[in-house]
Amino acid sequence: MASDPQSLTEFLNVDLDLRGDGLEELLRYLGSSVLVMHQTAHELALELSNRVDEPLDETLAKWIELLQSLPEPARAIWDRCELRSMNIGIQSAEKPHSALFTIPSSRVSQLASLQAEIVVTVYAPIE
Repeated sequence: MASDPQSLTEFLNVDLDLRGDGLEELLRYLGSSVLVMHQTAHELALELSNRVDEPLDETLAKWIELLQSLPEPARAIWDRCELRSMNIGIQSAEKPHSALFTIPSSRVSQLASLQAEIVVTVYAPIE
């Protein structure tokens, strides 16, 4: 288990994972708003470039705002993707015994309207 008594379970970030065609063009539309974490011809993993320790809901809200503002050609690429995944990263620790990270129903509806799935990745405690 984690050796640091100050170590707490915490929300890390939301990555956007995409699979499909035309991702290089979509990336041009997203521009400096995102950081590329991983890229192949048909896969892309992104993070928001301007995120500073915001809570989960605020991070999702920024993703949604960015994606809803895509111009029609970029939205068409988005709509053709076979995978559109909001991957929520959680770092686990010894404390607290349980931790809640809420996504309001309104945010879930917005993600559904974008046809984005929600994935949660929980990382083991750091030893």
